[in-house]
Amino acid sequence: MLARFLQNKLKLMFWHRLDSHPDFIFGAQLNLSRVVDGLRDLVQADPELREAIAVALLDDNAKPVVISRNGFQANWKRPFVATEIGDALPHWEIAAYIVDPAALTRAVCIANITIGLLIAVLMLTIVIGSLLIVRNLNSELKLARQKTDFVSNVSHELKTPLTSIRMFSELLAEGRVTEPAKQKSYLNIITAEAARLTRLINNVLDFSRMESGEKKYNFQPCDLTEVASSAVETFRPHLEAGGFEFDCMLPDGAIPVRGDADALSQIIVNLLSNAEKYSNGGKKITLQLAQNQSPLPHAEVKVMDRGPGVPRDCAGKIFEKFYRAHDSLSSGIQGSGLGLTIARQIARAHGGDVVYELREGGGSCFSLRIPVAATP
Repeated sequence: MLARFLQNKLKLMFWHRLDSHPDFIFGAQLNLSRVVDGLRDLVQADPELREAIAVALLDDNAKPVVISRNGFQANWKRPFVATEIGDALPHWEIAAYIVDPAALTRAVCIANITIGLLIAVLMLTIVIGSLLIVRNLNSELKLARQKTDFVSNVSHELKTPLTSIRMFSELLAEGRVTEPAKQKSYLNIITAEAARLTRLINNVLDFSRMESGEKKYNFQPCDLTEVASSAVETFRPHLEAGGFEFDCMLPDGAIPVRGDADALSQIIVNLLSNAEKYSNGGKKITLQLAQNQSPLPHAEVKVMDRGPGVPRDCAGKIFEKFYRAHDSLSSGIQGSGLGLTIARQIARAHGGDVVYELREGGGSCFSLRIPVAATP
């Protein structure tokens, strides 16, 4: 077979040499139109793509000689995809064209928008994830610093009363104090410091149980008036020894609640201890217990002081674990940063809450609210 261009037209020829007469060569020229007709059935698109694309056989001048779709028109020199046939038909091509280019454009636009949105969502996810990681790291670092401060504060708070107990007990044991009044004063100091140690240790142990989910309560009917009176009588000597004027206003009748009496007493003692720490010596501390009917029947224990109060930017954080509104190293106020946290968790376990509000005229007011038990 030979393919030759004569006068810029493709000519297809073949020859044959007889074995019996090698001097004779027989040749012929193929009818190109018949060749094209023979290829017509082969120039077809895949059945699944016939509605989307048209296939054309292009001659050496890029003009269609066979089209798979009747009446289809396109820019024949710009096919969607094309490939040359080979040496048998040089410069002839099989080309595919999009039937509806606008649909392809729309599909490309939709694909670009979809990819753009996916990239945007991915970038947004990365940014949000990074922010959350940084926030979590900052939170962990803050918590680690608070735990370090907590250990330092607890160590200092344990050391101070132990030093006082040891000093006054040694004075009494060695008989250096003979005056009955001083002996009684020293014994009161030892008792108060021992009670302070007990409160601190109980707070730490209770917090550990709450964090591990092992804290148990002995819920039973009890009188909140009696619980508050008992807690007040336990803490009153400590306040009066510190020069505080203590005013306790309790109702005459009982206020029935269902709860753990020891745990409720611990809340009241923690609130009184907090008022003592953050009030200047000699100021007045007031405890008030009342029963309210609105919005639902509940009992409310208010512990009010005339201290500096909680700064506005700290009011939402004072119930967080290890958080202290005042720097103990700069202000000289001792504490573990757990009293209010434990008080709120105990109150919420009883279906109530502990809230803070700024006291009118200066100072702080912490309120314990507990649902009142239904009377039979």
